[in-house]
Amino acid sequence: MTLFRKISSYYYISSDTKTAYIELAKASGINLLSRDELNPFITSTFGFGELIKDAIEKGCKEIVLGIGGSATNDAGCGMLEALGVKFYDKNNNSIFHINNEKLSQINSIDYEELKKLISDVKVIVLSDVTNPLLGDKGATYIFSSQKGAKKEDLKLLESNISSVAKYNKEQINTAGAGAAGGVGYALLTYLNAKMYSGIDYILDLIDYDNLIEKYDVIITGEGKIDNQSLGGKVVFRVSSRSKNKKVILVCGINELKNIDCKTYNVSEIYSVVGPDISMEDSLNDPDYYYRKMIEKIKL
Repeated sequence: MTLFRKISSYYYISSDTKTAYIELAKASGINLLSRDELNPFITSTFGFGELIKDAIEKGCKEIVLGIGGSATNDAGCGMLEALGVKFYDKNNNSIFHINNEKLSQINSIDYEELKKLISDVKVIVLSDVTNPLLGDKGATYIFSSQKGAKKEDLKLLESNISSVAKYNKEQINTAGAGAAGGVGYALLTYLNAKMYSGIDYILDLIDYDNLIEKYDVIITGEGKIDNQSLGGKVVFRVSSRSKNKKVILVCGINELKNIDCKTYNVSEIYSVVGPDISMEDSLNDPDYYYRKMIEKIKL
């Protein structure tokens, strides 16, 4: 429900029915919209909140949230609305369908219903983003352009988030508060969530450090390797935890042409897009060009 239209989604509940694993992108993700629909002023995390509420009402006492891939910049207020938080304007009128462009209308917040809902629920947040909520390294200035924002939009988007963040400033500069357009901030502030590195949590869960003892070569990758990848994202956390192994990175696009691979414990980086293959070519026939890249890998 990124644009307040109904969609089908899902999440996972553990076999003992006590833990729910919910991915934000399944309800409020950039992958759910066409390029023309991307607009961080009007997208909302409401659907993500609906999934969380459903899991709690089903009796889950631990909620593990993955908050990557959002299409939103609403400081998590859409999520909070779905969880029962009430927002009021200066005339004490209720505000519904919260998104970024409505944040500046908020004059007061009532989260008593939310406190009751999560009173005995533990919330764990998995994120590889360490950015604060506001500022030149925050949610708006670092991530909103990939969600459809133009350069001239950034000041207003930031101002809108600032207008709601003033009601609770404690977590504004906490690492990860800027994740998912400010969802990290809302979870830390209103759901008393504990935040963990997403990749480290998963690697620990599968006992990665012992698992790789069986292997000589580790292959990892992502769509685009760029400066954001260096900030604790999957590929370089995997490489940093794979000492004494040959680590190969694969990607669609590599923007780190001059990276010192040894510094990051990487043997080689292979990308689909290169001197002979354009992005347009790769998008027109991704399977073919990905296989062509794989053929070049030297183990």
